[in-house]
Amino acid sequence: MVNMMADKKQASKTSPFWKRVDELLSRSTRQKKTGVNLSRLDGLTQANQSVVVCSKVLGTGALTHALTVAAPKFSATAAASISKTGGKVVELDKLRASNPTGKDLIILI
Repeated sequence: MVNMMADKKQASKTSPFWKRVDELLSRSTRQKKTGVNLSRLDGLTQANQSVVVCSKVLGTGALTHALTVAAPKFSATAAASISKTGGKVVELDKLRASNPTGKDLIILI
C-alpha cells in the first residue's frame, strides 16, 4: 500500500493530468458527484477514446461505441455494458502505469 502511494505521488509530480485526477479523487464526500451514467459517457465521448471517471460508473442508459474507461468503482451493469460494446474496463493504477503522461485521456467528474 505504501509503495502504491509513493508511485501515485511520483506520477503526480511528473504529470499535471494525474495530479488533477488525484486531487479530484481525494475530495471530501460532500464535494464529490454521486456517479456518471453510461448515457452521459456516450454523449460526451467518441469511439475508441480513453476516459478517467473520478466517481462511480453507473449502468443507466446505453453505450453505443467502444471506450476504455478507468474509475474507482463500476456497477455490475456498467462493466457488462462497456465490455459488451467492445470497450475495456481498466483499473486506475493500470491506466496510470500504461499512460504516465495522461496523453489523449479525458477526465469526467
